Amino acid sequence: MSSDASGVQELMLRLNNVKRMDMKTSVEIAGIANCITRDTNGNLLPVVWTRQSVYNEYENATLLTRDALQKHLQTFIDAGVKDNIEILQKVEDPAVFVDWVVRIAQYWERRYALKRDEKYDISQTVFSAMFELVNANQIWPLLKMRGLARVEKKLLSKIEELRERPASNKFYLQLKAYIADNSPVESELESHFWLHRGTHAVVRFLFRTESVPELRERLCILTGKLLQKKEVCNKAGTYSSQRQRADVVQEYCVAVDFFQRWIGGLPRSAFDKLEQELDAPHWIFLIIDHTALPVTFSHLSIPPVNPDETRRLPCPHCNGSQLDGGPPFKRSRGGAQAGEPQTASARLTDEHGGGIAGPW
Repeated sequence: MSSDASGVQELMLRLNNVKRMDMKTSVEIAGIANCITRDTNGNLLPVVWTRQSVYNEYENATLLTRDALQKHLQTFIDAGVKDNIEILQKVEDPAVFVDWVVRIAQYWERRYALKRDEKYDISQTVFSAMFELVNANQIWPLLKMRGLARVEKKLLSKIEELRERPASNKFYLQLKAYIADNSPVESELESHFWLHRGTHAVVRFLFRTESVPELRERLCILTGKLLQKKEVCNKAGTYSSQRQRADVVQEYCVAVDFFQRWIGGLPRSAFDKLEQELDAPHWIFLIIDHTALPVTFSHLSIPPVNPDETRRLPCPHCNGSQLDGGPPFKRSRGGAQAGEPQTASARLTDEHGGGIAGPW
């Protein structure tokens, strides 16, 4: 793999890790706040993980919704079952049909996500609690006392340096390569939203860094208790019992007390690791906004396969036949090689299990 391809691969993997970390943080905070995080199908709810984008107004103006596509997918699968019901009744291994349904659904999901380019991030409800916590009177003075003021000053100076000298960070240059050849002013304006700035950058930095052990986890606990207090005591249009509100407030106060004791036991040099982390090239991923970037995670490439390694591979659907490199082993439309007998399972699959035999 060339150095350029390796660099792009590292860029996309780091972006993917950042997004997964944000999702994990949001789920943990919502769970601690006693919020329902998933629906009956196991999908994350919008209160936890939702679409966020600088182009959100344009992306919402779509004629094809996810529900509409799901309806078409169900119609497609139903038609396949109806046209092949006689074959399905003769299949020795029912898993063949299950595999086909799963592969079709996965393919539709990937194509839909690629076309829509949906950009998900922490919901505004959860992030507001994160933002409020870092700026709370009980927390901010403790963080400043341990050296966060120095970290914040250095972080903001690094952002300004990156704006003036983009070549100072290799990952930023790689992202710039995805922008059309515009003037320097247009390029700067287009890349303005790539990084969180100000207090937003400090919040993302604290909830993404792992250089100070337990810092992120303890901040998540505090944020979850704060969000629970906001949902129980301050939510508009609802009223909780006095006992319930008192219990929730007490739990938040206890969490704050535990955090104060923990941070008070840290050495004064504990936050020096945060400053040192800003000297590494990957510091940009601690404050990057992955919803505003001109790339998607479909840019993650599959490692190339050595052609020699694919020769003489046994085919699981051809009664011991083997692939000898070259183009894929072709079947007749019924699922077996022309002139050979076929089983019900073989007829059900096409192109080595690629689909049900039919007019598609």
